[in-house]
Amino acid sequence: MPARTPGRRRSDRATIWSTVSTGQVVAVVVAMLVAGIVVLVYQYVLLRQAQLDEARVQAGIIADNVTAPLMFCDRDAAAEMLRPLRYAGDLVSAAVDDADGRRFVGYVPQRGREPGPLAALLPGMADAVRVSAPVEYRGRRIGKVDLVVSTAGVRAAMLHYMAFLALTVAGAVALVIPILRRTRSRVAQAERELDTLAHTDPVTGLPNRRATYLRLEREMTRPHGVFALLLIDLDNFKTVNDTAGHAAGDELLRAVAKTIGDVVGDGGLVGRIGGDEFAVILAPVAQRQAALDVARAIVGALSVPFVLEHGEVLATASIGMCVYPDDAASTAELVSSADTALYRAKHAGRNQVVDFRPEMTLAAQRRACIERELRKAIAAGALEVHYQPQFESTGRRVVGVEALVRWNHPDLGAVAPAEFIPVAEETGMIVALGTWVLRRACRDAAGWRRAGLPALSVAVNVSARQMREPAFVADVLEALADSGLPAAHLELELTESMLMEKVETAIAFMQQIRAAGVRLSIDDFGTGYSSLAYLQAFPINQLKIDRSFVRLLPRGGEATARAIIALARGFGLTVLAEGVEERAQLDWLHDAGCEYVQGFLLGRPMPADALAALLAQRTAA
Repeated sequence: MPARTPGRRRSDRATIWSTVSTGQVVAVVVAMLVAGIVVLVYQYVLLRQAQLDEARVQAGIIADNVTAPLMFCDRDAAAEMLRPLRYAGDLVSAAVDDADGRRFVGYVPQRGREPGPLAALLPGMADAVRVSAPVEYRGRRIGKVDLVVSTAGVRAAMLHYMAFLALTVAGAVALVIPILRRTRSRVAQAERELDTLAHTDPVTGLPNRRATYLRLEREMTRPHGVFALLLIDLDNFKTVNDTAGHAAGDELLRAVAKTIGDVVGDGGLVGRIGGDEFAVILAPVAQRQAALDVARAIVGALSVPFVLEHGEVLATASIGMCVYPDDAASTAELVSSADTALYRAKHAGRNQVVDFRPEMTLAAQRRACIERELRKAIAAGALEVHYQPQFESTGRRVVGVEALVRWNHPDLGAVAPAEFIPVAEETGMIVALGTWVLRRACRDAAGWRRAGLPALSVAVNVSARQMREPAFVADVLEALADSGLPAAHLELELTESMLMEKVETAIAFMQQIRAAGVRLSIDDFGTGYSSLAYLQAFPINQLKIDRSFVRLLPRGGEATARAIIALARGFGLTVLAEGVEERAQLDWLHDAGCEYVQGFLLGRPMPADALAALLAQRTAA
């Protein structure tokens, strides 16, 4: 079905408004006519009633005055009593009858009105009305008075009212028509503005989410239509907003919109469907590769810095692409497939294009399941904490443990931390999860001490999200107080890259923790990018050599390991090597001066009761 053009929509709207305007005028006229008819009927009833009341009064007065002439059969006196009726303009005739109903005296004014012409103008009205009044003497009826009154005056008055109402309606219509025209014009203008707001993004001027999705639906209705959908997400837009302000962010969005539009040209529709998310509909496309070429061209164009008012900004983008009908059968599926590819692009390093593949849907469904079930597991306390022992480099004495969270789902089985920890990080569940692990580790370590087992330090990993929480220091102190574990036996492990994200915030956090007596170590040291100046400023106690360096020993990586050990000694720090799996690695680390080690060679992560049994066995030995 062909899309309706804007000009055609405006023409249809004008026709509709013309019809509506005529209908409104007719409605106003009909309403006024109905109101006028109601008023006329009401006025007619009032006039007729007033005329009848006046005639009854006149008949009553005459009846009182002709009592004596009627008793004494004085027709001249009775006629004299009727003569003042000549001043009654609507009187047609007057008569006095005796008790037997015979005419005693009558009177007909010489200037009586002829009702013929008025009756022709108002056919439905009676020409005259008759009013009677009894003539009585001491309660005995001796005759009656009959008056016939013409309705010509009432009709004349009604004609005047009708003429007045007709002029009123005509005047009102003359006033209403221009008012309706002005109202129609204003409403049409407001409708055009609302239509623009409903379909246009106010910042970039591009079609908004609603208009973009409507275009998607239209493309799907085309016979044999093949088109591609690109979802584009800027990689560092939040940084621009936070550092340069929202005005700079809007300026960047407009520049990005123009760049994408220049690349796409007339081959598709560009829309803005979110804060920093754009959509491109390429229709039609001859083959999948052509759409990929356009997507890569967009990535290349956005890789060039934008010159904004406050300076240059680099706005790289990640793009997810899918093709209809190969990858989806509906609008929702199409958007979902493109969004899945976009998610893969962002997590694969950003600034790239990912073409949708069906297996990505399974991965996305798995992730959604992990997120849903992890939330339930955290709420129900269904996770476990295992502890990996840490030894002196001689491999004989256990000096501490590292707390590691484990998840054994009843249906999913054992879910690896590498799978559910990133999900917890992205969704914010890592804060609740980390707090639970911290409390559990402190409680278990304090329990070992109370059981008479060797006093061990327990190391707990801290995420970047936890460190940014204002209440995290208080959570640490509360966990120590509730468990009874001395602060010196708790060690928090921070990653090198996490500390370098916001150095000032990290230093302030570490100073508070160290002031409470809690130990600090840098995990995975050597994989980040901290400088010696920052390292000297960090109030830490220990460096952990990452397993990626230990894995190379003793046939490679010796220089890096020796440098880390020497650096730690220079700063007065202890060193722990993780991932020790071979005896040769352990021997080399001991000879190189590394104080502590952990790895599968010496001990795998185990539940708290298994570790307690191991400690008891070593103590007994």
